[in-house]
Parts: sequence; C-alpha cells; structure tokens
Amino acid sequence: MNTYAYCYINHADIPETRARARRRSAFLEESWLQENLEDDPPKHRALIEALRGKGVLAHTTNLELGNMAVLMTEHYQAKLEDFDHERFAVIEVPTKFAPYCGSWDPTPGADPGTKTFLVTSILKKRQLEEVLRRLEQAAENMPPWNYVGEDEA
Repeated sequence: MNTYAYCYINHADIPETRARARRRSAFLEESWLQENLEDDPPKHRALIEALRGKGVLAHTTNLELGNMAVLMTEHYQAKLEDFDHERFAVIEVPTKFAPYCGSWDPTPGADPGTKTFLVTSILKKRQLEEVLRRLEQAAENMPPWNYVGEDEA
C-alpha cells in the first residue's frame, strides 16, 4: 500500500505539493490521527464497503485514532449532507487543514477543488467531534489552504 505522501505529495516539488505537505503535516499533528498502512484493514474495509456506491468516496485514506478506524475521503463534489448521518459519524475537515484540496489555485481567497471528510462508526461520534473541535480551534492560527511560504501564496 502506498502512503498518502507517496501518492499526492512526493511526485513533484511544486507549490501544490508543498502546500499539501504543509497541510497534511498540520492535519496529522492537530487531529492526532495516524495513517494506517496495513493492507486492507478490516475496520476500514467495512467502512469502504458500506460507503461504496453512495458517491462519496474519492482519494480515500485509512486513518486511526487509538483503536478508532477513520476513513478520509477527499471529494470534488460530495457534500456533508450526502452521508448517512444515522449510520456514520462524519465531519468536514476545515479547509486550512484539508490535505488534498484538488487542483492548485494560487489566487488569494480561492476555494479549493475538493472537500475533505472524515468518516467513522456512529458509535465513535463523540471522539470524531473532538477531532473537529481541535481542528477548528487550531484553524484560527493557520494560513489559507494555498499558502506555500512567506514569499508565495
């Protein structure tokens, strides 16, 4: 299984991938989530199978927080309301932390091309809401999604 960095960051040294690397690092630090690199972990497989065919899976990454399986999906068209909230706990990651963000747009104030969602079992809703609280609080001090460095945006 390839890592997130291998698939979406390490293939080029350009502003888009530098911003992705910055956001991914900040996302993992503030969310306390870790990438699960097991090949087809059962808890994640169950989430993927339950969501397959619903139009909400794209750029999926297996994450975990302790023993909580979390599926990250970074989608060009899905919205938060597209998920089954009676069956799954789902949050939308604040844009400043969204690792992928789709195609690059250096324009100040531009919206990214994708939205990032974290999905887990409804039984873990409180823990996932705590992840969102940490991200929202930290987002107050984060630069825009397309910020690359002091002299670039």
